[in-house]
Amino acid sequence: MKFVRFESGDGVATYGVVNGDKVNEISNSPIGQDYSETGSTYELQEIKILAPNPHPSKMLCLALNYGSHLLGADKPTRPEPFYKNTNAIIGPGEDIKLPAEAGLVVCESELVVIIGREASKVSEQNALDYVFGYTAGNDVSAREWQSGAKADKQWWRAKSSDTFGPTGPFIVTDIDPQDVAIRGLVNGVEGQKCHSSEMIFTVAQAISFISQYVTLYSGDMIWTGTSGTTPPINPGGDVTVEIEHIGVLHNPVVSA
Repeated sequence: MKFVRFESGDGVATYGVVNGDKVNEISNSPIGQDYSETGSTYELQEIKILAPNPHPSKMLCLALNYGSHLLGADKPTRPEPFYKNTNAIIGPGEDIKLPAEAGLVVCESELVVIIGREASKVSEQNALDYVFGYTAGNDVSAREWQSGAKADKQWWRAKSSDTFGPTGPFIVTDIDPQDVAIRGLVNGVEGQKCHSSEMIFTVAQAISFISQYVTLYSGDMIWTGTSGTTPPINPGGDVTVEIEHIGVLHNPVVSA
């Protein structure tokens, strides 16, 4: 199924099931809970789409999870997760705001996993049973705050500055997470192209590994890593993440 979070006619955020060019409104967030249809229907092209999962308890991202992104680093022997703060989340069409002092900021196009129920010490074989669905994400990253003379000891602002986590447009529940094409475009020019089959650690392996130490709750998000080249973004431009079966996530870039 395909779900969308959107702003209804009265300005209230609500959820719906996407059927072609129609959206059937539902009673509540479908993530990890039952819902019912309200009877209201909207045209997909006429609604304002919002971030699909704006308030997870936590987000973890996988570093160095594509061979093309190693750039001379050793191939990891286990998943390498780090935290990205939830304040970074924005939805489709919202501005990515770049602090003037951030320096080089790049796009990282990623498949994002949304957990559907509590997961603690789960096996790799059963890990996907704990997934609700998948969306697209842009792990916006300030490189000079990650490494070099200006680097922080932790990636707190490099990865988690406000607006550094665009997600959307939809949550799709019935895809194979190891079989989707991923593209990133800056100002309409392709800068990233990969396939999720190229991940070093699969979604199931990542969930299992993380859950051995950190309990995952319904709505938690795991960003699965980015591929090779990460193109720079600048104020006045725009950035697009396209993921097969999920959709197109587009955001303008402005100065903070």
